[in-house]
Amino acid sequence: MNILIGVGGSIAIYKTCELIRLFIKNGDNVKVVMSDSAIKFISPLTFEALTRNKVLTNNTEDWSKDLNHIDYAKWADIFIIAPATANTINKAANGIADNILLQTYLACNKPTLFAPAANTNMYLHKTTQESFKKLNIIEANYGLLACGDEGIGKMANVEDIFLKAKRFLHKEDFWKNKNVVVTAGGSIEKIDDVRFISNFSSGKMGEAIAKAFYIKGANVTLISSKEHNLIKEIKQIKVSNTKEYLNAILNEKVDYLIMAAAISDYKPIYKKGKLKKEEIGEKLILELEKNIDILENLKNKPFKKIGFKAEMDEKNALNYAKKTLINKNLDAICLNLLTKNSFGSDENEIIFITKDKEIKLNQDTKENIAIKLCDVVKRYI
Repeated sequence: MNILIGVGGSIAIYKTCELIRLFIKNGDNVKVVMSDSAIKFISPLTFEALTRNKVLTNNTEDWSKDLNHIDYAKWADIFIIAPATANTINKAANGIADNILLQTYLACNKPTLFAPAANTNMYLHKTTQESFKKLNIIEANYGLLACGDEGIGKMANVEDIFLKAKRFLHKEDFWKNKNVVVTAGGSIEKIDDVRFISNFSSGKMGEAIAKAFYIKGANVTLISSKEHNLIKEIKQIKVSNTKEYLNAILNEKVDYLIMAAAISDYKPIYKKGKLKKEEIGEKLILELEKNIDILENLKNKPFKKIGFKAEMDEKNALNYAKKTLINKNLDAICLNLLTKNSFGSDENEIIFITKDKEIKLNQDTKENIAIKLCDVVKRYI
């Protein structure tokens, strides 16, 4: 995709470098247009080094080439102005184009997102608030501002801006108003009040899946035992044990359940308080009991259910997955061979299995696997 970044004059400009890196890492083409005020904070050379493209400024605009506000606007698939000052936002909302950045905005007929960065009083001023209503605004964060004040006005996290932009580019009508619930992490089962058993699940795959369905346009809830730094439009529910996972699912409105969490098959028989080693002796022998089977409890629910099956036995893994698919009345199951990608890795390879299909999603980043998973779920479920 062609990503045009507009940069206004704010100290938050340092975050724009990281935003550009995210798009470059994603394989996108990036160009930058800067206001004169922005150049006071950072040299255009910085952005040229990151993007390998000439930065458009008042001084570099060249009508003998495509280095002008009309051609840059036509080139873009999306225009993101980050940071967007209160001045830029109020002018844009009223069609004023008295600098190269705003001229590019008026010439661009593709989606434009504004990520404000401003003093709290300027951000909350009634004029600015009225301007917000006319534009696609990515709400700023609360925190300590460069001016020393504390309040709203910090530019949104670059990951949030990145995900918002991807959603604008890739959302599909199919997923509009669909409620997708994703589970992630590993269940935590208490031994006593200070100890527990769990597993090595990092929650990365579940997080990537939640982001992917958000990008596609769904309403997403992530239920996890892990902490995830996600855009606030993705609802997060923090849980611990298996029963909490199940109750959280049952309390949500669900059209699709993606069960990526690693749930313990057995749990300790809980002992209140703290077990004393002086009383235990040389060996601690835990008594375990069979745990709740979440998918078994949900097998008659009317929503679509996609399970995950982690296996070490390559020879029999496919048969195990197919058996689980049938026994738990799943619409699909994703087979994940831990011999190829261990828990916590940044890449994955899965086989998406339905009653009559086996689709291999080849080795890739978990983010890319998650996007591919959205597509096969849409097509085959």
